[in-house]
Amino acid sequence: MGLLQVEQIRETLQDVLSEHAVVVQVNQFRNQLNIVLNKPPGTVAHYSALVDLLKSRLGQFHLDDIARIKIIGRIQGSPKPDWEEVIDLRPPNPALAAPVYASSAPWVVAIAAGVVSLLVIFSYHLGQWQQQQRMQQLIGGSLAQQGVTMADFKWHLEGGVPFIVGVLKNYSKDYFRMIQADFELFDKAGQRVGAVSVQVYGLGPEETWHFREPVTNDQAVRARLVKLQSFH
Repeated sequence: MGLLQVEQIRETLQDVLSEHAVVVQVNQFRNQLNIVLNKPPGTVAHYSALVDLLKSRLGQFHLDDIARIKIIGRIQGSPKPDWEEVIDLRPPNPALAAPVYASSAPWVVAIAAGVVSLLVIFSYHLGQWQQQQRMQQLIGGSLAQQGVTMADFKWHLEGGVPFIVGVLKNYSKDYFRMIQADFELFDKAGQRVGAVSVQVYGLGPEETWHFREPVTNDQAVRARLVKLQSFH
């Protein structure tokens, strides 16, 4: 699925939620589609009801290369989500789902038991290897911040509402769980009047994320990037 279709999905979902105080962000990482619902501080969002609305529209898109949809709800400017739901689009594996009856031949039961044991052993060792890899990355002390850059950003007005619109690019070979960009806000006189943070969840190797963060500060007329952080 290309960037054009991702943007079409975002526009469609934003239109669905036009009556709700929520700003939608959409990103694809490999076979997972991430949908972030940003709500203004102090507001209430009934995420379960919003997800039902999104599901009704997601069906119109061809998501053949998507195995999972992760929907995240968060307060605008908060680095941590306060709600999430994962929708698994993969059909169940009939070979694993098929029951083994007592009347089956003994050798069939033995093979099935052996396969299950191998899967358990493989999953355990895979988990150990992944944990070692994460520890090595942390011990190395580098979050590969040089690998993720703000390729471009600008102050954008849409319907009288200001947005910080920009592009994040991961030039590294690493997958980042979250990218956070911190901006300072300034008024017409050049005085600092606040700050806003942009969080991007799930940025893979060589991937690009186009973000669009609303600004609720009425005094702000421009923004300056002050910090860009990457988290594995």
